[in-house]
Amino acid sequence: MIAEKHIAAFRKTGKAYFKWVSRQNTALLENFQSKYKIPEGTGDYKDILADPEVEVVIIATPPSLHLEPLKNALEAGKHVILEKPAGFNAKEIEEITALEQKYPNLTTCDCSSRHSRLQPKFQIVKQIIQSGKLGEIYQIHHNSIGRNGRPGIEYHPEAKWFMDKSKAGGGPLFDWGVYDLSFHLGIFGDEPKLKHVKHVSLKRGLDDYNPGGFVYDVEEHFTALLEFDNGMDFYWERGNHANVEVPNETRIYGTRGGLKFGYCSWDYPVITFYSTDEKNKSYTEEIDSGSAGHDDDFAFAENCMAALSGEMPPAMPLHLAAKHLDIIFKCYHKAG
Repeated sequence: MIAEKHIAAFRKTGKAYFKWVSRQNTALLENFQSKYKIPEGTGDYKDILADPEVEVVIIATPPSLHLEPLKNALEAGKHVILEKPAGFNAKEIEEITALEQKYPNLTTCDCSSRHSRLQPKFQIVKQIIQSGKLGEIYQIHHNSIGRNGRPGIEYHPEAKWFMDKSKAGGGPLFDWGVYDLSFHLGIFGDEPKLKHVKHVSLKRGLDDYNPGGFVYDVEEHFTALLEFDNGMDFYWERGNHANVEVPNETRIYGTRGGLKFGYCSWDYPVITFYSTDEKNKSYTEEIDSGSAGHDDDFAFAENCMAALSGEMPPAMPLHLAAKHLDIIFKCYHKAG
């Protein structure tokens, strides 16, 4: 599914040509090649790395299968676009950041900027914070709770690996947590550092229904309270399947003002700004972000192409993706 999105988005830039596709299930390979008019196909991705014409590879495997192809691609001198979450555990993120340092002349773009910092709301919220209009930020509260969903398969029903922790790495904390942290730390210029994980709760088994996976051991609902070194608390909650529905929403509390919005481009496009005037009278301002209809996949592809040509750094380099994953792994550790 995600490979198809990458193909459409990078072709839309007019700057990319797809020569190869590798797929473990070779029975489906020919149909995929035919559908997307990709001339070369293989069951072994190393065939792609051996082709001197290939400049960039996209790794769109499940999280447990990221490190080896990343390592081999960089060793082969290829730039890499790496699906999120980049690493599978704390040891892997150490290896991944070491690879980034080992190959400084190769560009690696992590995909967790896709739905977070490459759309209009990110820049607007960041500018409001930098202006000082909110005063000192002391708390962010972000939550998004759905019912009758299952991690990943609400988008791709056949991808039952999403429910298996040994392949997926985790549920909504791992799958969507990288987007959440990408946005909410990025609006502060990526400066806040985690000081303390105060609380984490993970829940699963919220009903008896199994949607067909052989293993179903990822969390369905999590809550966390984090403290950062800038004095800000981050109250964080996500659920794919919980018995309440809450829209994706962020509330930012400052000593002079506050903000409320849904950060995804498909959420309501208005950002609500709360403050007081010179007479200490409260007022509310609604800011249209212009995010309605924004194409996140195309924006990501354009950022990658600009990074690959040296025009700008990638929106999410590996060392920054590793910082977010380190926070997530510490949350899992806190929850036991």
